[in-house]
Amino acid sequence: MSRWIASLVLAVTACGSGDDTVDGARGQCATGGVLDECAPADQTPDGACWRLVDCAVIPVRSDANNRFDWGRCVDRIERLTADRQRILISCIASSQCDALKVEGSPDQPDIDQQACFIEVGQP
Repeated sequence: MSRWIASLVLAVTACGSGDDTVDGARGQCATGGVLDECAPADQTPDGACWRLVDCAVIPVRSDANNRFDWGRCVDRIERLTADRQRILISCIASSQCDALKVEGSPDQPDIDQQACFIEVGQP
């Protein structure tokens, strides 16, 4: 009987604590900041753009012309100088998801209004 109670308590704790989702994010580790359970953010253009996808800021792929998606994100970051790339990637990696969102996220994001992109300027 005590084994059953222990299993029930474990199940309730695992499912009911609210740690399986994060407001404004698609995954537990898509919140920014330092979380012990989460791997360090990938400090590459690909990693920064995946973070924007994970945070529901941009879509992975958009069939519409001129819509900012993962591929356009990587291209835009790679066009920056190395020092600007580091600043932008660090900004994205350290920001909370809600702070990364812009008007129109995720389907039609106005990425030119995103604080990390504004900080480094246009390529």
